[in-house]
Amino acid sequence: MVRIWLVILSAIFLFTPTGAEARKVALIIGNSDYANTSRLTNPANDIKLVAAAARQAGFDDVTVAADLAVNEFQKALRDFRDKAEGAEVAMVYYAGHGIEAQGKNWLIPTDAQLKSDLDLPYEAINLDRMMEAVSGAQVRMVILDSCRNNPFGRTWKSGTRAVVNGLAGVEADDVLVIYAAGPGQTAADGIGANSPFATSLAKRLPQPDLPVQLLGGAIRDDVLTATAGQQRPFVSASITGTPVYLVPRPGATNRPAMEELLWKGAVADNSIDAFKSYLAEFPTGRYAVQASDSVARLTKDPKAAPSPVLAAAIARPAGPRYILSNVRVDCVKLTGRLGLGLPDQLFLRFNTGERFPEGKSEIFSIKKGESWVVDRTFSFDQPVSFQLREFDDIGGSDHIGTVDLGSEPGTFTKTLNGDASDYRVTYTLTVG
Repeated sequence: MVRIWLVILSAIFLFTPTGAEARKVALIIGNSDYANTSRLTNPANDIKLVAAAARQAGFDDVTVAADLAVNEFQKALRDFRDKAEGAEVAMVYYAGHGIEAQGKNWLIPTDAQLKSDLDLPYEAINLDRMMEAVSGAQVRMVILDSCRNNPFGRTWKSGTRAVVNGLAGVEADDVLVIYAAGPGQTAADGIGANSPFATSLAKRLPQPDLPVQLLGGAIRDDVLTATAGQQRPFVSASITGTPVYLVPRPGATNRPAMEELLWKGAVADNSIDAFKSYLAEFPTGRYAVQASDSVARLTKDPKAAPSPVLAAAIARPAGPRYILSNVRVDCVKLTGRLGLGLPDQLFLRFNTGERFPEGKSEIFSIKKGESWVVDRTFSFDQPVSFQLREFDDIGGSDHIGTVDLGSEPGTFTKTLNGDASDYRVTYTLTVG
């Protein structure tokens, strides 16, 4: 009986998150003091409020940065990218000026002049860089409180694709993106020290038992109420459907994992008390029938050895394995970096945090008409997805496309055409 309680205590210990297991990192940026356009009042206050909420929500590392010029902005994102690599959750919050032009969203550093839309790549931060900064984490969150009226672009030549009001919506794979207002709309600063959006975000981030998948909806409802329906936050989410909690419900535990551990302990102990303890905790659990049979068996013969089925149960994995093999990447159309016809530099990044090749300096060069045959087999205990990414010319990487493996075995071909390129990916999925 003592051993059973040790199993239960071990289960509780193992499935209570620790700092090492549940590392959460956040970068909070607020630009207020602009040199060449209108100054914003609330971002300086909003970043303090949001940072405090992030710490309350259990983020282990919270970096706060204010009034960043373009070089400082780039460095902050690059440094945070290293912190986010391998983290459970990575979140970036930005409050400040933002603009949509050339079909892309741009975040505006405090020293930007932007006399022409051609200056954007040199003086502004492409939203893709922010997506890249969180790409190494398992759960990725980008929160944009930058949908304000913006004077940039009013003097640009006619025909420029510039939206003075707000940002354009984007579809980002494996990232939760929350905008303070819908595409083309603006967000209110509010009548107090903080914007309605930042106020709601700070309220909802540390809320117990609220999955991040529902965070954007809760914020939207708050802001709609606070602004009498005038401001509607916008959410773009393509993250896992498995609920992810920043702050679990008080006393909540990982029940499925605890059941597995308790069952394996009962099988190893092979006693009436052990199986009864399992049944008391999980009377309708997935092993309830086997546990009842074991109680009956041991009642007749207290010294009976475990049945072959039970002995195997402790040794085998709880679920199937998903084996990815025969990955082949064919280049149909090249990105063409810098317009010089240079080869693309490719790598794979899985939503589990794994990447191939593993080393950050290791890549695969490919030209139009060439193929990359990935000489490795990958094994997972759940269906996963992976991104095909290409290193860019400023130290980051661009997203070419995502392949969702699913759970059906077979050989498949997917076409990926992001970043002005065209690739054909063939692979085999085996489930067993």
